[in-house]
Amino acid sequence: MPSMKLLLQESIKNVGRVGDIVEVSPGYARNYLIPRGLGVQPTPNNVKKVEARRKEIERLERERREQQERMIQQLAGIEVHLERRANEQGHLFGSVTATDVAKGLQGQGFNVEPGDINLPGRLDRIDTYTVQVKFAEDLAADVKVWVNADPESKAQIEAARKAQETAAATENE
Repeated sequence: MPSMKLLLQESIKNVGRVGDIVEVSPGYARNYLIPRGLGVQPTPNNVKKVEARRKEIERLERERREQQERMIQQLAGIEVHLERRANEQGHLFGSVTATDVAKGLQGQGFNVEPGDINLPGRLDRIDTYTVQVKFAEDLAADVKVWVNADPESKAQIEAARKAQETAAATENE
C-alpha cells in the first residue's frame, strides 16, 4: 500500500513531533491531517516555516511536560469517589468511563483529559479500581477510583441483603 510523506506542523500522539517528516496513509493525510492544518507537503519552503515555529513549540512542550511531571507526583495517593445507580447485586446501570474519571480529577483541580486515562477493563460494579493516568511512556501514576452506589441503590442493596439473610436464617431452622 502506498504511503504519503507529510511535514507535521503540530505534534500528534503516535505519529510524530513538530517538524518531523512522517509517512502516513494517503487517506489519513487527505481526510484528517491536511484539512486540520496538522500536516503539509514537505517542500523546502514549508520546512523553513515549520523550523521557525518548531523552537517555540518545543519550548511549550517542555513546559507542559514539566507541568505533567509535577502533576504525576501530586496524583500519587489521590482517590476519586463516584456515585452511580446499581441493582441489588451491585452491577451498575451502565459503566464508569474514562471521561467520568477525568471529570472527577478535574473537579479536584487536575488538568487531565479522558485520553490520558487507561482503564483496567470495564468499571461496571460497585467496587474499588486502580486506574492509570498516563501522559507519556515514562509519566504515569495510579489513581484509586471508588465506585459507590447512590443512596437509592444503597437502600435496595441493603433490603436485598436483609431478605437474603432472613431467608438463610429461616432455612437453617
